[in-house]
Amino acid sequence: MKFSLKRNLHFETKQWLLVFVCIFSFITLQAQQKNVKGTVSDNSGPLPGVSIFVKGTSNGVVSDFDGNYSINANDSDILVFSYIGFSSKEINVKNQTVINVSLVEDVSQLEEVVVIGYGTQKKKEVTGAVVSVKNEELAKTTTSDIGAALQGQIAGVNITSASGAPGEEANILIRGFSSLIDGQNGPLYVVDGIPFDSDPQLSISEIESIDVLKDAASASIYGTRGAGGVILITTKKGKVGQMSIRLNSEYGIQKITSDFDAMTSEEYSYLHLLRGALNTDKPQGGVDGDIHRNASYFTNNTNIGDVLLNDNAPIQNHSVNVSGGRDGLTYSFNGNFFEQEGGFYSSNAKRFNIRSNTEFIKGKWKISTGITAKRDERLVPFSGMINRIYQYRPFQPEISLDTDAIANISQVSLDDPTNDWQLNEARRLANAVRTIKTDDQRNSNSYTGNIQFDYSMLKNLTLTARFGATYTDQKWEKIIPRFDIFNTEGELISNPDNITSNQLTDITSSKITSEQFLNYKNSFGKHNISLLAGTSFEKSKNERYQLEVRNNLHPSVTVVDNYELIWDVESGGFDFERTLIGNIGRIQYNYDGKYILSASGRYDGSSQFSDGQKWGFFPSVSIGWNISDEKFWEPLKEVVNTFRMRAGYGTTGNDRFAAYSNQTVVETGRDYAFGSNSPSGDLNNPSSEGVALGTTQLEFGNPNLKWETNVERNIGWDFAFFKNKLTFSTDYYTNEKQDLLYQVVNPPSTGVSGEFRNTIFNIGNMENTGVEYAFKYNHRSKKGLSWNVSGTYTNNTNRVTKTSVSNPIIYLDRGFISNAGTEELVTVITEGYEAASFFLRETAGVIKTEEQLEEYREIDPSAKIGELMYVDQLTEDTDNDGIADAGNGRIDDNDKVYAGSGTPDFEAGLNFSANYKGVDFSMQWYGSFGAEVLNGSKAYAYQVGTHKDLFYSWTQNNTNSDIPWYDGNNSRSYRGGSDYFLENGDFIRLRNISLGYSFPKKWLEGIGFSKFRVYVQAQNPLTITDYSGFDPEAGGNGLSTRGIDQGKYPISSQYKAGLQIQF
Repeated sequence: MKFSLKRNLHFETKQWLLVFVCIFSFITLQAQQKNVKGTVSDNSGPLPGVSIFVKGTSNGVVSDFDGNYSINANDSDILVFSYIGFSSKEINVKNQTVINVSLVEDVSQLEEVVVIGYGTQKKKEVTGAVVSVKNEELAKTTTSDIGAALQGQIAGVNITSASGAPGEEANILIRGFSSLIDGQNGPLYVVDGIPFDSDPQLSISEIESIDVLKDAASASIYGTRGAGGVILITTKKGKVGQMSIRLNSEYGIQKITSDFDAMTSEEYSYLHLLRGALNTDKPQGGVDGDIHRNASYFTNNTNIGDVLLNDNAPIQNHSVNVSGGRDGLTYSFNGNFFEQEGGFYSSNAKRFNIRSNTEFIKGKWKISTGITAKRDERLVPFSGMINRIYQYRPFQPEISLDTDAIANISQVSLDDPTNDWQLNEARRLANAVRTIKTDDQRNSNSYTGNIQFDYSMLKNLTLTARFGATYTDQKWEKIIPRFDIFNTEGELISNPDNITSNQLTDITSSKITSEQFLNYKNSFGKHNISLLAGTSFEKSKNERYQLEVRNNLHPSVTVVDNYELIWDVESGGFDFERTLIGNIGRIQYNYDGKYILSASGRYDGSSQFSDGQKWGFFPSVSIGWNISDEKFWEPLKEVVNTFRMRAGYGTTGNDRFAAYSNQTVVETGRDYAFGSNSPSGDLNNPSSEGVALGTTQLEFGNPNLKWETNVERNIGWDFAFFKNKLTFSTDYYTNEKQDLLYQVVNPPSTGVSGEFRNTIFNIGNMENTGVEYAFKYNHRSKKGLSWNVSGTYTNNTNRVTKTSVSNPIIYLDRGFISNAGTEELVTVITEGYEAASFFLRETAGVIKTEEQLEEYREIDPSAKIGELMYVDQLTEDTDNDGIADAGNGRIDDNDKVYAGSGTPDFEAGLNFSANYKGVDFSMQWYGSFGAEVLNGSKAYAYQVGTHKDLFYSWTQNNTNSDIPWYDGNNSRSYRGGSDYFLENGDFIRLRNISLGYSFPKKWLEGIGFSKFRVYVQAQNPLTITDYSGFDPEAGGNGLSTRGIDQGKYPISSQYKAGLQIQF
């Protein structure tokens, strides 16, 4: 018992002694530390946002709006003051409690480091056309899409929104078209060294910077994948110091601001009754007959747009980032949730992103890892939605999309054989509603992992090995419901198309990448050299399986087993693999930072090509001269701080086309029987007598396919004035695309048909030439007001310089009037014009008099009064002087002439931001000029007779109208092959405007926050344009769709409020 008591007393004594030591140590530490305060300024006044930290520790603060700071430090500590654009300063604390610091602007701002392919480089040593955008600029537009955040910020980068549907990504085009194949004009994305062929769909919150390689001299290091330019994305990494947590949260609403130009019930009824009265060959029928049987239609005035529009649709975006680290280990974790409800019925998007980045350093080793997971859920809207809306007749009763049937649609009798028109109208309505109610759900799960090893073999030699893997699984389910229509007697109107369907699609794609390279850097006096050599391997695999089942046994159960599988099953799919091997080399040299040389080469091999064509070599060379570093420039340096010239030549390639296009496809199982009458053999039994086993050629291959090559020359100048307050850059380039790949349609005589009729050929050459300007001005007054303005200007001219002799004119599109009964092709590739030029018939007004009709019928015998007249172009050479001087006396395809294109002549962006004592304001403008838009949606509304303009069309009582007479569905004047629906596509758009307030830091110290900002923001609130459709930004960057408005999902205006917190 004594022993136990003594032991307890001894243990308690140790505990109290430990507590005393801890308290004493803490008191001693506190006694050593003290509070240091002060103000940071420059020659213009206080500097907010300056980083102040104790050297070698994670202890740091940021100066407030008045430049004030407060930090705990010891006498022996060193405080480091740093701010972008200023020289950093270090000060020993010693016995000081107040330290005021004045920072000096760093006129060598070009020391900024930018990311290039397979490395980084000082900005002043970059010899190509490379532009860097930091997270601070991206964050001004709180969007879920990379392209939308970049629009108007980089000269030479064209960004358009192909659709305003929820979750839709913008299309990015760098320095014009790079390919004739739709969907293959986009850039290569490289995220932390891992290549992606399409938008990786990152959230802005996880991006540290974006660097764009615009010219081939910069992009050639990526060889076959660099033809469309390269976008290098660096995600956020952790930094040594205490844990930092950033929260961003915003919520808003959306509105589609354009209106439908549809007729009212009175206008529609008047027009169609008038048409029936004037067309004596079409007596009572159509709308007149329908209204005659349904007098209640006079009281209906339905705007189906009101049913489909989802006013004030919500949108929200939330993200969290946790980062930090200590010596040897840093980490960054990012999570994002984005949700957008559509402005139209049956459309929405959700996205979940998670990313983890870590970096471990031990001795000569550095290991970096990145893991991402993404879940994307989209309810895809029905295609051609605007056109579907125009199909609806305003006198028809309003429908409810929550039901699967509509009653009292018509008084039509099912037994009356004269009621075909009314019956077909009812069926057409049912089919339109089925399309609108279609549930097209597309979900995907994506996973990416990468790991990089860096080993410092010698003082100046580093070995890097990088490995990456991606996997995506997409599951689509498209359910087309049944929708019944009953007449006023309660009888079901039969509809052979009213079939339920469930289309299931499963797409999986995977890719592995492996890169190993050596990097050597050294300096010998004023000579600086960097060498890179390595290899790259990439293999991807894609599989797709699809199944369609029909005739649902019970409407509320949509699983596959609930459908009648017999006779109504369709299935199909594909799988293909692609392998790319590359050998990389680069040398970079500069003398004293003044004279710079960079040369690279990449030797790529692609499985897309046949033997003898698989390998291609892509070299580049570029030079730079920092003229302002020369002694003779010193007298000018006070005004022109920086002046440098750049020039480059480079080549890139393209192998992005349908897999196995170099191989002929032969299908087995095409057995046939011999015999003049009934064959004696049984085709279902190939072994029976009289049956021959056979195969047939299904698709032609082209074993002679070769690389599509891009050869580019670039020259640029960079300036900085007034201590780098004003910067200006300009580039001029020529870009020749050689041996362009394109799908040529084989004639029916070849025996192939349908989707297998196309064969890839190298058909010709194309050229882009352009000039780019970019400027930025920063100003900060002594009273704390800081502001900056920046702008970009881009002019790109595209020309097809050579086409195949056998195909001098190649039509691209499928007609620009979606869902039309008759369509005419309008976009072409032909020598001497830009790719995807519009070739249209030139209109000469409306035939308004009998005299005009009689004269015009000499070249168009089937013409009618009230229709459009077309110009008989000069296509005949009557005097044999080589110049066409007469028409051919008829209207045909030879009368289609160049009428412009959907590509703008020039684009411009203007950005402004200001900050005063915590209040920040920014706005971003973008303009596109010189493009034309074919208003296919308007043309379709004309065809179906519901557009408001038709109320004012030509009639015998309105002979001064320039709107052709509506003569019923599929009128000749509305088929779309003319310039009648061609409109000016110029527009200026206020892309973003925001106002925010950051609370003073001294208010936040008590609650542990280092930043608390609230803001309101509007995106796309204003568009200035003469275009009569929903959105002049039509068609995306596909050749066959650019500048063609087929009733796409319009862009909405968004109004949001949010907050940003950091602690």
